[in-house]
Amino acid sequence: MSENGTTLPPVRVDKAFKRRLAAYAESQERDVSWVVRKAISAYLDQHGKGLHGEDPHRKV
Repeated sequence: MSENGTTLPPVRVDKAFKRRLAAYAESQERDVSWVVRKAISAYLDQHGKGLHGEDPHRKV
């Protein structure tokens, strides 16, 4: 549970993605959760500031 009492749904990724993520985290001497938080934070910062306009991956 997060600080505000909410939980997030699990994220489903394929095995190749998991291996790639784990390998990257290990190469950076970080936990996978740290890498995921940093990536999501960067994404939200970019999209929150309107740097990329509409999300091209968003299903309409």
